[in-house]
Amino acid sequence: MSNQIKSGPTLAVIGAGLAGLRCAALLAEAGYAVSVFEKSRGTGGRLASSRLGDLTTDLGVPFIETRQASLQQWLSQHPDSAQCWQPSQTDFTLQAPRVDPARELWVGVPRSSVLTRLLSAGVTLHTETRVSVVWPDRQGVLLRDEHAEVLGHFDKVVIATPAPQAVPLLDALQSCQARAAAISLRPAWVLALALEQRPESLAQIDLIEGQHPEFKRILRESSKPGRAGEIWTLQASQEWSEAYLSLSGETVMHELVASWVALTGDPVKVLGYRAHRWLYCDVNSVETTQAVWDGDRAVGVCGDWLAGGGVDGAWQSGTALAQMILSS
Repeated sequence: MSNQIKSGPTLAVIGAGLAGLRCAALLAEAGYAVSVFEKSRGTGGRLASSRLGDLTTDLGVPFIETRQASLQQWLSQHPDSAQCWQPSQTDFTLQAPRVDPARELWVGVPRSSVLTRLLSAGVTLHTETRVSVVWPDRQGVLLRDEHAEVLGHFDKVVIATPAPQAVPLLDALQSCQARAAAISLRPAWVLALALEQRPESLAQIDLIEGQHPEFKRILRESSKPGRAGEIWTLQASQEWSEAYLSLSGETVMHELVASWVALTGDPVKVLGYRAHRWLYCDVNSVETTQAVWDGDRAVGVCGDWLAGGGVDGAWQSGTALAQMILSS
């Protein structure tokens, strides 16, 4: 899918998540001809969304709660695609739900993936393309796909994937390769459910967070701005996800729904579901480099794992790498 073609220096970005597309957008604005290669069918990374029947649901980050002023500013500049959500929230006692006016939660409208599509507007996007080789040579930086087919030579290349996926692409930057290999990431099971009707015990509750053996968070997707239907998302706790990482999606659905019914006391009729296993959900170790740029090899690396994790880490890392490249 091509959005725009420019005639400036060429840049390839591997990975169409928030970090890679933030970096890509800044460099495209500066005049680079940017090509983004993504192994999946669309943009998003942890901001990915998925269809559930005739509706859509967010399967990754449920909302953006940021301390990054530049990210807040960017979100506020796109009111048609990003809006604040103030849910009625409580903990797993299900007692005293309330709206916290001091808590600013941003969500994509009508789904999270619209935010990364905004960032990809000025680049050429290649989906379902898995890059397997990144190698500087006399013609620039060579990219090959998983079938060893040449994708092209580029003046500069950015690797913006989760650390385990970056490792095989970093043969030319061995010091960074070793750092990426040392990063530990936590998995998470996420279950999206389409229900026949809203559970009675949750009639006044949109968001549940706190300490629970099975759950990290439960939220009503349909309460977000621009959403419809009766969609709920259950994110399993880290301990549960690690213990049951190898379960099938169907088994995860039955287990988590049973735990949910035990929590609320309300039976539910599930009309449809989508279970997703995030192998690289949360960073378990702290890197504070923000980004890596090797001007001699013209290869850089960004990602939330280099900047403390999360949406803020991804945004900060992509921004930092773009500034490094422009400064060089």
